[in-house]
Amino acid sequence: MEKYGELREALETVAVVDAHAHNLVAIDSEFPFLRCFSEAEGDALAFAPHSLSFKRSLRDVAELYNCGASLSEVEAHRRSSGLQAIGSKCFASSNICALLIDDGIEFDKMQDWEWHSRLVPAVGRILRIEHLAETILNEEKKQGSHITLDSFINTFVENTSSTVADKVVGFKSIAAYRSGLNIDTQVSKEAAEEGLVEEFNGNFPVRIKNKMLIDYIFTCSLDVAVCFDLPMQIHTGFGDKDLDLRLSNPLFLRNVLEDKRFASCRIVLLHASYPFSKEASYLASVYHQVYLDFGLAVPKLSYEGMVSSVRGLLDLAPLNKVMFSTDGYAFPETYYLGIKQARKVLYSVFSSACQDGDLTIPEAVDAIKAIFKENAWKFYNLREKIAPIDSSSVSSSIVLNEYRTSSDDIIFVRLIWVDTSGQHRCRVVPAKRFYEVVKDKGVGLTFASMGMSSHSDGPANETNLTGVGEIRLIPDLKTKCKLPWTEKEEMVLSDMQINPGEAWEYCPREALRRVSKILKDEFNLVMNAGFETEFFLLRGILREGKEEWIPVDKTPYCSTSGFDAVSPLLQEVNAALHSLNIPVEQLHAEAGNGQFEIALGHAICTRTADDLIYVREVIRSVSSKHGFLATFMPKYSLFDVGSGCHVHLSLWENGKNVFMGSDVSATRHGMSNIGEKFMAGILHHLPSILALTAPLPNSYERIQPNTWSGAYQCWGKENREAPIRTSCPPGIPGGLVSNFEIKSFDGCANPHLGLAAIMSSGIDGLRRNLCLPEPVEINPADLVPTPPRLPSVLAESVKALEGNEVIKEMMGEKLLTAILGVRKAEVSFYAKNEKASELLIHRY
Repeated sequence: MEKYGELREALETVAVVDAHAHNLVAIDSEFPFLRCFSEAEGDALAFAPHSLSFKRSLRDVAELYNCGASLSEVEAHRRSSGLQAIGSKCFASSNICALLIDDGIEFDKMQDWEWHSRLVPAVGRILRIEHLAETILNEEKKQGSHITLDSFINTFVENTSSTVADKVVGFKSIAAYRSGLNIDTQVSKEAAEEGLVEEFNGNFPVRIKNKMLIDYIFTCSLDVAVCFDLPMQIHTGFGDKDLDLRLSNPLFLRNVLEDKRFASCRIVLLHASYPFSKEASYLASVYHQVYLDFGLAVPKLSYEGMVSSVRGLLDLAPLNKVMFSTDGYAFPETYYLGIKQARKVLYSVFSSACQDGDLTIPEAVDAIKAIFKENAWKFYNLREKIAPIDSSSVSSSIVLNEYRTSSDDIIFVRLIWVDTSGQHRCRVVPAKRFYEVVKDKGVGLTFASMGMSSHSDGPANETNLTGVGEIRLIPDLKTKCKLPWTEKEEMVLSDMQINPGEAWEYCPREALRRVSKILKDEFNLVMNAGFETEFFLLRGILREGKEEWIPVDKTPYCSTSGFDAVSPLLQEVNAALHSLNIPVEQLHAEAGNGQFEIALGHAICTRTADDLIYVREVIRSVSSKHGFLATFMPKYSLFDVGSGCHVHLSLWENGKNVFMGSDVSATRHGMSNIGEKFMAGILHHLPSILALTAPLPNSYERIQPNTWSGAYQCWGKENREAPIRTSCPPGIPGGLVSNFEIKSFDGCANPHLGLAAIMSSGIDGLRRNLCLPEPVEINPADLVPTPPRLPSVLAESVKALEGNEVIKEMMGEKLLTAILGVRKAEVSFYAKNEKASELLIHRY
């Protein structure tokens, strides 16, 4: 279980404001694609493939495109796909919610800055002052005009001021490239006029290099920036060979920073000022108006170089003064690589800071969100400048728009929810309508949708839900992803809301969030979870004219030949889950005929519940592609073993696993006092919990003695006959346990409802300081007397849940009423229609 799982989750999910980048070019541009990986040009570019960053970056791009890891194969994929397709893929994978473009650098066949709104929700413009000045001079020169410093500056200021209304969110200077950063803020008009005449009478087109003129333009730009309350980005540190690195040290900017005329102008030092990162950090710490940006340093350096540079920035700089950009240019891959490596680098930097005691986990999570998104959103005032008019806050305006993909290569978007009976359902919306309307406003859904049972698509009695009334199914955009098993479709998990922003009491995802908040607010804890999901693979045959479904094989537990039989299918499942960032730890053939198990990684329970839904979708869909039917039905055959969905749980506080005991000699049962109380609460409420984790009458055919499914109300250490067992995986000191497993959880359960009931019970254990009984060290069926039997039929667990005030209070009375109503309908229907359970292979 990952020590800094909260950090990794924050890094993987936070949307990015890319605060400094450049225009993309057409696929057939003459600008060489090799420049994607290097600042070199000309003959020096031939050496780029021998750099560390090139080799790493090329592999990353090839993995994204699922093509061979050679430059020629990547280029071939780009040509065959087109700019729109690769741009959408790179930007969607990068999760950019806002993009600020400096369009003052010109490439062959360059897209204009507004074109980029096809790829990201919000685009703003950074005005490069030297480029504007050169444009004015070149226009005047073409017309044969006479020019003076006054006429030039008047035109420059007029143009600068007028462009502010055109989504300009800041200015930028490349003085470091021309004459260096030792800017004379007191330069005389006479000296500037001489420089202007020299440049104007020189070569065409004009490329300003005269230091006096550059300094004068810079100070005039600062005046405009102060007037309009706009920041000034300044190139510092390394770049291409046109730059004199000795003069790009940000310490040269002291004249600017000390000039009282410009004290209110916020200055952004770009590119981590590499190799002057520590100098930049110092300036940000002692000058209120200095901020830092670490684009370009990531990903152009080696990994250690990137980490060292970013760490140097954070040595002194306040965390709310550091921002991220890709410095992406020309090629969508530069954006993707910049963000991919930045997430990796920040994980290294902040996990080390937590290890060293500089930060707590919550502080590090807040810093990640600030650096990637919130600092830039506030700093550049993006809500006012480029966000939708109705955005009410930084977070909401970004969340509503951050996961947009062009509809050009997507036809349908599936809005997925899991109902009270654990069935996956979806509404499908054409992509154009999704991105224009549905992503913000959702789709309508009848109240009855959360009252349906496994055998009927109408609301069950006693749920208090009918066909009267409608909610909104609102897509949770951070879960949106492309379907890995088919082309041109996306899927997204959805929340149930009365109105956008107002949760419906019956929403399963909201129920888990609500209980998680109680655990966090009262005990400063989060619950991590990891699932092991079992399923049968069946193939259809015709027998006497009737379709039957039989297992794909009859091999035993962990059989190599059983795995070989479906290895291509499982390889595709594994690849699909990898593309969805769902970690797979193990796969193997299980004990049943045609049965397999996939063990997933651990994360915060709200994330893993979402992931489990996608895991089921992937397994079922990929199996169907291969001609098989995958079923998670708990007891597919009464003459074979059952399928479970075991869940491993632990408690974490500030990034530390606090379920595990700290010292064997002082720890009861190898777990902490907190861990024991939490687990004791779950053991106490287990009969009630079963109504949510084993939701069908068929579930109880599986939960039988001597089947490793946990039929008795007890717990044990590494005892697979106990419904709850503590676990000590490799690497944990002997005698200590890192987590515990609940075995009475199956593939028909709604994962959010099941985990919410489990967590509610654990909270009760913490509140009441419950203690565990002694562990059962043998098969509980062999004990005399045997421990209490867990419910052997669904009706018994329903009765237990009806009287459980703890779970009712935590999860909500209305939701629990609906759950109980559906469960009672299941009991009644299958008691009258025993053979109807055979059809469950098609529903689960």
